[in-house]
Amino acid sequence: MAKHSPHILVVDSNTATLKYIEFTLTGIGYKSTLARNGLEAIEKTKNQHFDLIISDLYLPLMSGNDLVRQIRQTPEYKLTPFIFLSDNKEEETWIQNLNDGADDFITKPFKQEVFISKIKAHIKKTRLRKEIIDYSRKNNLNFDKGNIIYCTPKDNKFKLSLQYIKTPVKIIQSDKDLFSYLKKENVWRIIIDDNATWAISILDKISKTTEQLIPIDILISDSKDTDKINYLLTNHIDSFLYKQLDERLIIHQINSSVQQELNLKNKYFNALNTAAKQSPVRFENQYNEDIQDFNIQVIHQAYNKLAGGDFYETYDVDNQKKIIVIGDVMGKKWNAWFFVPAYIAYIRSTINFFMNREEFDFIKSPGKFLEIINQSIFKDLKISEVFTTLSIISVCSQTSQISIASAGALQPVFYNAKENKLAQLNIVGTLLGVIPDAHYLSLIQDFNQGDKLLLYTDGYIEAVNDRTGNMIGDDVFLDSIRHVISKNSILLTDIETQLIHTLNISKFDDDRTLFLVQKN
Repeated sequence: MAKHSPHILVVDSNTATLKYIEFTLTGIGYKSTLARNGLEAIEKTKNQHFDLIISDLYLPLMSGNDLVRQIRQTPEYKLTPFIFLSDNKEEETWIQNLNDGADDFITKPFKQEVFISKIKAHIKKTRLRKEIIDYSRKNNLNFDKGNIIYCTPKDNKFKLSLQYIKTPVKIIQSDKDLFSYLKKENVWRIIIDDNATWAISILDKISKTTEQLIPIDILISDSKDTDKINYLLTNHIDSFLYKQLDERLIIHQINSSVQQELNLKNKYFNALNTAAKQSPVRFENQYNEDIQDFNIQVIHQAYNKLAGGDFYETYDVDNQKKIIVIGDVMGKKWNAWFFVPAYIAYIRSTINFFMNREEFDFIKSPGKFLEIINQSIFKDLKISEVFTTLSIISVCSQTSQISIASAGALQPVFYNAKENKLAQLNIVGTLLGVIPDAHYLSLIQDFNQGDKLLLYTDGYIEAVNDRTGNMIGDDVFLDSIRHVISKNSILLTDIETQLIHTLNISKFDDDRTLFLVQKN
């Protein structure tokens, strides 16, 4: 399938700036849509799909911060890159922009080559993310949980006996519910009643949002309505289901497609099971070690006990220093598993090479290590096409300090025992392999008795609360662990037990890793 040309929404009240950016984007083969204020921008997102949004910070009618906050409330745009333009160079302003949901910023006046470089980097990142998400959706091994979305009008008069379909069917009657459901559920197919005008009017947006990897079927009322059929055929429709047919035949068509999906996933599952059993990559489910008055723990669980995207390794520098790496190859199941050994090979060789070299200090500068490994990965044409997050944690009992650097990982949590305060540390960085010259900061944290540092992968925050049906998320995760983490000395199993019971988690659908370092 040919990739579509990136479509970018540009928001600015200055006509000259709009035209200049439009000219620049056209020059690199990108399509652009222009808006002169936030309200106009939001209106355009309702019926069109955009791969990236560029907005001036200071807009009429609605500020840029208000715009990005509202954009992030729309399910289909939660992960779309959002870049601010502004001549404001104050650090506090940019921090506020990032906290409100922006991904990056470009200061005015900007150099065209810098602008193009940043846009291309974010387009590459979002394209890879979509490929990973859609590929994992298509090949999700948990095949007994596939769903069909059935889009209907609110006064639906055409009824199907859904109880005879082999997989769960979710009836959807609005675009907001549709995109929200697509984000959190494993969807195999979308069926749209041709009288559901709300869905028919955004067919192009639906197909581009799903990257055309989720088949779309249309329930047609009149098989002789050639005008409607011709319009639908221009929007990547996979098949038509005719209402005039006997209901049993319609149900049979749907079930046949479901059975094909089951057969495909069963094939992948069996192949992965065989490969995983032969894999040399193994990680202990639990790790617990003391370095003088520091205690280090890890809980690691691969999905369905198969080797997966999460990985960790520990390295001894001497009897007072230790290095821990925690990573997550984005994507699920066999695709992520396949690349884990390659990443570990890069990490091992780089650490072993620099471990005892005087010009390099892992303990003080883990960010430098990320820069080196990032350059190696970027040069590898195959591995650079897959996202990975990586955190490097250096523990030094001699100085009672921990240093940490991050490449795209979730922000770590630090508990200050003296102040009885739990907060996320402001340490972030670009995913590995996206930008060749990415710079990674190193954060050095002093540790006192009772202090704790906790890292976790998205397998925890993307778990679902069985009672509410919602994903856990960072805020709920932090609230749930506050009581446990404040205790003098804890076990990671205490935190996981707390999460499972208080948040009603019956199972995890992804790899998960918890890392804890505490000073006793």
